[in-house]
Parts: sequence; structure tokens; C-alpha cells
Amino acid sequence: MEKLTVIGLREERDPIMDTLMRLGAVELIEPPAEQETSAEEAALVPERQAIQGEISLMSRLEMAIDIARRRHPVKRKMFSGRRQVDAATLMGVAGREKELLGQIARIEQNQTRIAELRQQLGHLATLRDLLQPWEGLDLDLKQQQTAHVQVFLGSLDTPEMLRQAETQLREEVPESLLTVLSEDEGGLRCAAATLRSRSDLARSILRKAGFSPLPEIDTPGTPSEQLSRISGQIREIQQELARREQELDELAQSGADFEVLHDFLLIRHDRLKASSDLPGSQHTFWLQGWVPAHLVKSVARGLESRFMVALSHEPAGPEDEYPILLSNSKLVKPYEVIVEMFSPPSTREQDPTPLLAPFFFFFFGMMLSDIGYGLLLSGLCALLLFKVKAKGEMGRMVKMLFLCGISSVIWGFLFGSFFGDMVSVLSQGRLVIPALWFNPMDDATKLMIWSMIFGVIHLFAGMGAKAYLLFVTGRGKDAVLDIFPWYLIIAGLGILLGGIGGQTGLYLALTGASVLVLFGGRGTRNPVMRLLKGLLSLYDITSYISDILSYTRILALVLATSVIAMVVNLLGFLGGPSITGFFFYVLVAILGHGLNLALSALSAYVHTSRLHYVEFFGKFYDGGGRLWRPLTIKTRYVDIVRSPAEAMEKA
Repeated sequence: MEKLTVIGLREERDPIMDTLMRLGAVELIEPPAEQETSAEEAALVPERQAIQGEISLMSRLEMAIDIARRRHPVKRKMFSGRRQVDAATLMGVAGREKELLGQIARIEQNQTRIAELRQQLGHLATLRDLLQPWEGLDLDLKQQQTAHVQVFLGSLDTPEMLRQAETQLREEVPESLLTVLSEDEGGLRCAAATLRSRSDLARSILRKAGFSPLPEIDTPGTPSEQLSRISGQIREIQQELARREQELDELAQSGADFEVLHDFLLIRHDRLKASSDLPGSQHTFWLQGWVPAHLVKSVARGLESRFMVALSHEPAGPEDEYPILLSNSKLVKPYEVIVEMFSPPSTREQDPTPLLAPFFFFFFGMMLSDIGYGLLLSGLCALLLFKVKAKGEMGRMVKMLFLCGISSVIWGFLFGSFFGDMVSVLSQGRLVIPALWFNPMDDATKLMIWSMIFGVIHLFAGMGAKAYLLFVTGRGKDAVLDIFPWYLIIAGLGILLGGIGGQTGLYLALTGASVLVLFGGRGTRNPVMRLLKGLLSLYDITSYISDILSYTRILALVLATSVIAMVVNLLGFLGGPSITGFFFYVLVAILGHGLNLALSALSAYVHTSRLHYVEFFGKFYDGGGRLWRPLTIKTRYVDIVRSPAEAMEKA
């Protein structure tokens, strides 16, 4: 990384930021927070208001886009990816910004009015249902009181409630009258009259008895007249609702333009946001950013050829906390996603991806280890890569799994597995795919031993990486005295347990242990404490044994994948070699092997990652860095092609 400093004219600030977004090669360094003067703060107010305005407009557009997608769903081909829009189309839509925002306002108005109309419609429908049983009553519902009398209209569910209300009214409000106007299966429609001075007590008694009063109605008229008025209002509301819905449908047909306008505003917002954070004076501005060393000349040429700017750049110093850009070959690059998910390397570490890639390829394929599953996995990933055009982190993950599928095919040939024992089952034992190495189902012990051997090689590679880092930082003595002895101890114990080489293994282990005991506490001057620390360093053998045993998970995953595949084949072929049997087998195989592939591939990914994160990285890698995030053009709904930033200059 190199630190780039740019000084330019304030009037060219926005075009310069557009160019930087197009180049996508500069990560801006945030200027240190300083107390702004009142004049500077006042100058920033319009820019900040513009940024907030862009955010508000994008939020409104997102709402309109959601409505458009629900009302006019667009059928897209599976794995078709995002719609592509060229710069001319982008600017054509941007030129209609005022018109489209007017449509957004109409959509919002219609949405609000439709919600109000539906609420009114619901209220009127409820009122109509309440008044229909009272349709025959010849009484003005608004006139429910006189100068001295209060009338209550309502309903009671059962005769028992009526008797209860009559009894309590007779005892507590004898100057009242409760009359049944009509009765049906829905209940009893009643009218209660009492003196206005006693209306509160009568109302309380009726409420306790279960009396459901009619709602208050502001307009005069009998129930029949009220129902006629309500029906007219409902028709008017339904007609207006239909007009509003039709207009909303017509406005929602511009959903595709709304998406383009949203992404245009998003680009403009990002530019405004980046520009507003830049320090400067009345006539100039300046910025600093991190640029990969191999892109500095391109950035400088892109700016100096178009603008009056002053540029300087210098390599990142050891005290700088600069961002990390991983750079690897095409075969290794997909595995960068594994490193990034753990933690990018710090500025004082090496990129572990080149060392991780072959081992991840090796262990993932070994854990899945099936020709059929590997072909399916690579085929699906190829579809995502070449049809969907998967990009970014998703693209790297898909490329990595594509390679791992190839590894699974290789291991499938070594172990003789094609969807388990599918070939043998379908041919009833007449055809068998031979294992080029051995069949794990026949010799699980051999697989366990080789899993631990591969684990030792993996750990040795991690220890070797640590030794290399110590040598290049001038601490080769630590590598020789702290790491190399463990090579001797682990290799010696392995040879000894394998029963090969006679006493060679014992001599190697003792030599390594002696070096650790004599020099493990070399930082202490006291000879007794030095010896004790040397002896304590041998306790790390438990950690190494634990790490090596962790690789037996390879055995478990290989056997699990094979056994499940065999069970699927066994269940699918229960119908025997008949047309019905083969048809049933196809159904079972699609479901069973599909599920087994998903579970086994997920398990292989998780456990391979775990072996690297815990056992492998634990030997030499800490991480703690941050990735380089350049200022670039970002969109949400469409993919913009052909220099959209150039089109932004006309905005």
C-alpha cells in the first residue's frame, strides 16, 4: 500500500470524486476530527442537508419499488442475476428525476388515501351490520333525548339478561321503562327510557346486564334512512377506491425506472458523503487515501490528465495501520474468503492463503470423497459462475467450492465411491467401481491412521510457516530451539509407534526433548528455573497430541457420507429390478442423495475450516488486520455498465 495525497480546486471536487469512484482504487483516510469554525460549519450545512435529502428520496423509492414488485411482479429466469443498465439509460432516467419523483408523490398520496378509504369502508360496514336488525324502527336515531327524557337503544343477547335489567331498573330507577322492540335469533332489540337526571345510573345498570348500545349517529334519520345513506356512501367509497387502485397500478408500472433512479441517487449520495467529509479551504480541498502500489500510476494518470491537482505518494511506513489487499494467483484467490472469514492478516504478517489453499482443497475433497457428489457440487458451482455470474465474496466462495468438488471427484476415484455403491446396487453386484487406493468401508483403521498422518503434515506446514516468519524477522535462533525440536519429537514418536526404523524414533524424540529441556528456559539466568521451564515446555506435547487426534474427524465424515449414501441406495432399490422399482429408486435417490450432498458438503466445509482456524492457524497466524475498501460505485437493484461515473458528471 501507498499513501496518496491529492490537493485540488474546490470547484472540481465533485468531478474528481466521480473519477475516483470510477477508478475504484482509493480508500479514503478519514481526516482527524477537529473543532470546526462557525464559517466552515455553516458551509457544510447545505451538503449535509443534501445527503439527508438523498437518503429520504431513496427510502421513498424503496417503498415504491416494493409496491411495484407486488403489483406487477416480473418473471425472471432462474439464476438470471440483476438487470443490466448502460450509462445512457441511467442518465435518461436521471433526466426524468422530477417526473418520477412526482409519480412517487402520487403513489404515496394514493397509498394514504386508499388506507383511509378502507378504514372508512370497514367502519360503515360495521355500522350497517349493527343497524340492519333495527331497519323496521320508525325513530330518528339522532333524537334519542328530549328536555327531560333520555332514550337508550341497544340489544340484549338473552331473555335472562332482559329480566335482570328490568329487575334492577325497577328497584333502583323505578321511573324508567325497558321495552323489547323486536326479537330474533340474534337477540333482543330494546329501547330504555328514563329521566335525564337518572340517565347515568340507568346506563350503568344496563351495561352490567350486558346491554350493547347502538353507536351514536350524527345525522338525522330512521334506521332505514340511515341504511340507505350508508349504502350510498359505501358505493361512493368503493368507486373512489377502484379509481385510486387503478391509478396506483398505472403508476407502479414504472417500477423498473424507480430501480434505476434509486441506484442513480445512491451513487450521488455516496459521492456527496465522500465529498462532504473532505477538509479544505475556500478555494481548495485535499484528501488522503490508501492505494495499492501497482495502481498508483494509474490513479495519478487518471487525475492529472483531467484536473488541475497536486499529487504525492509514499510507501506505507511500519507505524501505519494501512488496509490489506490480498493478491494471489487465480487458483489460490478463491480461498482468500476463508482467511477473511477468520481475520485478514495484520500489517506485520504474511498472507496465509497460498499455504492454506492446497490443504483446504485436499481435506475438503477427502471428507466428501465421492465422484457423484463432487460432480454435482462442481456442476452447480459452474452454473452459478457462468450463468448467474456470481461476483464478490459469493463468487469467490463458489469458485472455491468448484475446486473442492474436483478434489472430491479425485478422492472418489481413490476410494471407489460413486453416490456410495450406486453402481453395484443397480447392477446387482455385476459392476463395481474399483478403489484406486482402498475402500474406507473395508478398512476404517487404515483411514484413521492416514488421517492422522495427513494431520501431522498439516501441522508441520504450520510450524514451518512460523519458523520462516522467525527467520525473516531475525529470530532464527528461536525457530531452531523452539520449533525444530518438536519436529524431532513428533516424527520420532510416530516412527516409534509405527514400529519402523528400530530405535531411530526413540533417539529422535529424545534429541528433541533434550533441546527443549536445555534451551526452553534460556531467557532465565537462574539455572534451576531454566531447567524447570525447559521441563514444563515438554507439557506442550498434550496440545500436539490433541491437535493430531482432531484430524480423526476426517474418518468420521468419510464414513458418514458413505454410509448414508449406501442406505439411500438400499432403500431406493427395495422395489427390485423392475420398472416400478427403478422409478421408485430415482425418486428416493434424488431426495436422499441431494440431502446427503447438502449435509456432507456443509460438514466438509465447516470441519475443514475448523482444522485450519484452530489447529493450523494456531501454529503461526493471528490476523487482526482490515481489508482495503476503496471508494467505488455501488448499486442495489441494477448492474450499471460502461462508465456510469462519467454520466454522473452531467447530474
